[in-house]
Amino acid sequence: MLDSGETGGPRIGSAVPAPAPSGAGLVLGVLSPFLGGWYFGGVLEGVAQVAADAGAAVVAMQTLDAGTDQLELIEPPHPPHPLTWEHAAGFVVIVNAASAKYLHEIQATGRPVVVVSHEFPDLDCPTVFPDNRVGVAAAVDHLIRHGHRRIAFAGFMGALDQRERYETYRRSLIAHGITPDPDLIFDAADNQKAGGESAARAMLAAGLPSTAVLAGTDLNAIGMIRVLAAAGCRLPEDQAIIGFDDLSDASFTEPRLTTVRQPLFQVGCTAADVLLSAIGGAGGGPVRHTVATHLVVRESCGCPAAEFPQSQADAGRSAETLRAEGRRQYRERTQLQLALSNQYDISLDLLRSHEEDPRQLGWLRRTSAQAGCLGLWAEAPGTGDQALNIVGYFHRPQPGVGEADETRPTAEVPAARLAPVKASGFPPVAILQAARAEPGSLTFVVPVRVGDRDWGLLATVDRVDLQAATGRESINQWAALLAGALDYQAVLRTLREQEERLRASALYDHLTELPNRAHFLQLLAAAMAPRPERRPDVAVLFVDLDGFKLINDTFGHAVGDQILVQVAERLRAELGGHGTAGRFGGDEFLVLLDALDNGHTPVAMAQRLQSALNRPYRLAGRQITVTASIGVALAHDTATADADSLVRDADTAMYWAKSRNTGSQAVFQPSMHDGVLTRLPAEVAEEGRDPGSG
Repeated sequence: MLDSGETGGPRIGSAVPAPAPSGAGLVLGVLSPFLGGWYFGGVLEGVAQVAADAGAAVVAMQTLDAGTDQLELIEPPHPPHPLTWEHAAGFVVIVNAASAKYLHEIQATGRPVVVVSHEFPDLDCPTVFPDNRVGVAAAVDHLIRHGHRRIAFAGFMGALDQRERYETYRRSLIAHGITPDPDLIFDAADNQKAGGESAARAMLAAGLPSTAVLAGTDLNAIGMIRVLAAAGCRLPEDQAIIGFDDLSDASFTEPRLTTVRQPLFQVGCTAADVLLSAIGGAGGGPVRHTVATHLVVRESCGCPAAEFPQSQADAGRSAETLRAEGRRQYRERTQLQLALSNQYDISLDLLRSHEEDPRQLGWLRRTSAQAGCLGLWAEAPGTGDQALNIVGYFHRPQPGVGEADETRPTAEVPAARLAPVKASGFPPVAILQAARAEPGSLTFVVPVRVGDRDWGLLATVDRVDLQAATGRESINQWAALLAGALDYQAVLRTLREQEERLRASALYDHLTELPNRAHFLQLLAAAMAPRPERRPDVAVLFVDLDGFKLINDTFGHAVGDQILVQVAERLRAELGGHGTAGRFGGDEFLVLLDALDNGHTPVAMAQRLQSALNRPYRLAGRQITVTASIGVALAHDTATADADSLVRDADTAMYWAKSRNTGSQAVFQPSMHDGVLTRLPAEVAEEGRDPGSG
C-alpha cells in the first residue's frame, strides 16, 4: 500500500548514490500516477522525444497501485522504495505523483526534480505548467464579446490547475467590469464527465442562472452538454459552453466544443529540457516555466461554423479529405478490434495461471511490448531499497532472427538478466538496453500491487498509449491481472500444503511421523497382493514396549512421548531399506518386512530391533531402560492371507512371548490362539517392573 503521510522515518533511498556511468547510459526517470491516456501519455511522449534527441533513455514509473481506476489525487502517494534511483540522473514528476518527502529524498542524493502542473510549497525545484491564465482569459474575453455577462464556472476545485483557471476566470471578469457572482460557481466532483454531469444538474436545480459556462476540463464540458441537452436546453442558445484541454472528442460533440488547447506534448518537452539543463548543472531552482495555450473556436460558444476555418479538422472538407478521414477511422477501428482481441487473450492467459506460470511472461508475446521483466520481492515487502528476484524475462525476437523462445528464464538467456537487483536498480540494464534499441519506445514500470498484496514490479518496453482512457492503460490492467494470478497461485499452494498436511494427518502418526495403523494396513495389503511373478515373502513384527504405562505414570507423558519418538528413530535406522515401521497405537509398533535379502530373516531382524530398543534412553536427567516384546507372523504360514489376519497373528505371537518372558520374541504358531486367555495375568505381573535407574 502507498503511504500518503509525510511523517518521519528512515529515508528510503539514503544509501543510493548518484548514478554512475553504466551500460544504461543517461536515463531520465518519470514519476506519474498513470502511464498513458491523452494527458499523462501526452506529457510522456514529449519527455521521450527530448530524451531521444539527447541520447537518453526514459523509465516511467506508475506510483499508484495496479488496476487503480481514474481518480483525482488529493494527497500525493509516498512510494515505499527508491525506484530506479540507481539508473536515473533526475526525475520529471507529473502532477502530485509522489509526496514532497519522497521528492526531497531524491534531491538529497543529488538528483534534480522537475514537477509538471503541480506545486509543492516546501519543495525547491523547477515547475512546468500549461499557461492556464492566457487560455482562460481568452475564453472569458470571447464569451463577453458574444454579449454574455452572467458567465458561470464549473470545475473540480481539488486540483491546482483548476483553481488557477478559476482565479483567472474571476480576474478576467473583474477586468471587464463584471463582479464575480458566487451563485455562478458550480463545483464538479472530479475532472471527468461525471463531475460535469453533477455540475450541470446543480445548474438546472438553480434555475440555470447563467447564459454561458466555462468548464474546468473538456470531460466536464462533455458531461454538462449531455445533461443540459437531455433537459431540453438549446446549446449554445440557452447556454454557451467552453471547455479546456482540446480532447479529440471535442470535435464530435453536438454542438462541437469550443475549448482551450493545452499542448501536453510541448509540456513534456519543456519538462525534459529543464531536467536535462539541471542535470548539466544549469538551473534547477524554483522557476515556473509555462507553455502557451490558445483558444480553439467551434460552435458551442455561439460562433457559426463559417467563422472558424482554423484547422483541417474543423474546416469544410473536400472529397479527398473525407476519404482520408474514412481510411483513418477504418484503421483506428481495426486497431481497436485487434487490441480488444489481444487483451481478451492476455486476460485468459493470466487467468490460466494453473496451466502456464504467468511469472515467465510468455503472455507478453501477445502484446506490443518488445521486452519485459518481472521482479518479485525477495523478502516480505516493506520499505527501502529491497531486493527483487528477476523471475521472468521476455525479449521479442528480431524479424529474421528466428523464434527462439526467450519468454522463459532458461540457460539461453544471459544470466546477468536474471540476477537479483535492488529496487533502485530496477529494471535491469538489459531492459534499458532493449528500450534503446527500439526507437520511439520507453521503459514502463508498474507495481504488481493491489490493495495489501504487493508482489513486486513489472517492467515493459513499449510505446506510449495515447488512446486508452486514463486508468485503463494496458500495462495497468496487465499488472492487476498478474497480481490476481499470483494471488491465485499462492492460494493454490496453500490449499495443496493444507491438503498434504491433511493427507499426512490421515496416513501418518503426528508424534513419530510413522505410518499410522490404517496406512500400515494399506501398505501391508499392497505387499501381500498377488503378482505375476512369485509373491515375495512378507512378514510382520508386532512390537510392544514392556511396562510403558509405568514410565508415563512415573516420569510424565512428555518423557513418554520422547521415548516413543526415539523408538521410531531406532526402528527406522535399523530397518534401512529392508522394511517399513508403523505405529499401531499407544506403545505398540508394527514392522513390515518385504525386502529382506538372503542375509536376513524375520527372526534375525526381530533380534536386531530388540537389541536396538533395549539400549538405555537418556531422558529427564536419568537413564531409562525399556525392553520390547516382539511377535513375528509370516504370510506364507498364515491360512487366511490378508493384512488384518497377519497383524492379528503377530499380535498373538507378541502376547505369547510377553506371557512367558518380557523382552522376548516368538514366531506365530496356530496353537498360540489356545493360550490367549491365559496371557493377561503374566503381562500384568510384568507391568510392575521398575523401568528406570539413576
